[in-house]
Amino acid sequence: MDKINHELNRRVDGFRVVSVVLLFISLLNLVRWILIPTAELEIVTQGNLSLNLFSMIFFACVYQYMSQKNYGLFLFGGILVAFAYYLIGDYLNDLDAFSTNNNVGIGRSLDYTFLFPLVFVVISILFLRQSIVFLFIIFYTGALAYDMYPLFMMDQTYFSDDWKTLISDGNAVNVQWLTVWINVWVIICIVCWAIVYLIDKLMTDVVKYEKSTAQFGRYFSPSIREKIQESDIEIGSDENTNKMVAVLFTDIDGFTSISENLKSSEVIELLSEYQDRMIKPIFKNSGTVDKFIGDAVMATFGTPISQGNDVQNAFNCAREMQIAMRQWAKERSDSGLSPITHRIGIHFGSCVVGNIGNEDRKEFTVIGDVVNVANRVCDACKDLGTDFIITDEVKSRLNEAIQSETVENFSIRGKKNQITVHKVAV
Repeated sequence: MDKINHELNRRVDGFRVVSVVLLFISLLNLVRWILIPTAELEIVTQGNLSLNLFSMIFFACVYQYMSQKNYGLFLFGGILVAFAYYLIGDYLNDLDAFSTNNNVGIGRSLDYTFLFPLVFVVISILFLRQSIVFLFIIFYTGALAYDMYPLFMMDQTYFSDDWKTLISDGNAVNVQWLTVWINVWVIICIVCWAIVYLIDKLMTDVVKYEKSTAQFGRYFSPSIREKIQESDIEIGSDENTNKMVAVLFTDIDGFTSISENLKSSEVIELLSEYQDRMIKPIFKNSGTVDKFIGDAVMATFGTPISQGNDVQNAFNCAREMQIAMRQWAKERSDSGLSPITHRIGIHFGSCVVGNIGNEDRKEFTVIGDVVNVANRVCDACKDLGTDFIITDEVKSRLNEAIQSETVENFSIRGKKNQITVHKVAV
């Protein structure tokens, strides 16, 4: 998964939620100014009605028409509207107060001055961006300071903590309540930033997890992937274990001569199609794609989790591979192309399973003599004139009787001891 696209999707969804919240705030204020117009000046009432109506329309458009392509443009406009909404509303309230010479209760007005800016700071969390939370904190802190400083400088305002004075004189500023509000403001600003920081970190972890899941998808079948995610198995750990594993190798017949007559792009296309046809039976039978080696495919059964009779799964996979190859050969023949054939070899035994390599490059794989024998058995198909060979260790563990020709005392290249193999007719 692309992290950039993932973040953009998250931000678009977050801004849509912001638009819904601000739309409803504007709607509530619009209804309030229609039903309860508290301003003395008509222009203030009309200004608040127009402000909330415009805000409603704008954020409705954001919700309806915003997409990944125009997110930046709508975001810029949304921030400007949010700032303008507060500044214009604040200006209209001041205009009404000072034009009507209503200067009584300046001290009391400070008791709820923090409330509306605080709402916007909390809403900034929904943008899911640390930079916007910082911007809102800085802007609304500055706006509060700008509003409050002239009030503190007025001759008629003064600080007091005496309840009788505070009740009787609206110009007295409740110093204890003001201190509480300042503390609440600082705490909520810090908490808002911390929440978005944690969301960013969690989303980064989710992206990494989904990337690793996508990597699992290239090598592990869906059933194995689910078991890995549900269990405590750590594929990325450095712990290596010994497991009984069935190892399957495939190899295209005469690939060197085939590729000599093809362009590089055609060779890649041929290998991609071959690998795709091989991967499907592997995954269907709970196998793991260990690696692609040129025109060869190495698959394991029993890693990282045994599915029971892993040998039978490997054999079933090979059988379905042969069916897939016959179907591919027919398709190529119908298209006027020469058919492609391949060889299969399967062996079973104890392997070291885990992450092999250094800190710069590690690969989850299996190593051991079983892997070498499986590879040599696949190569032996050329010498024995067949396209499918299994070892005696594989045949003895199958749940079914199969048609095969036994070859005893067969010498495997690179091994001193001779083994028994079986040429399988599928």
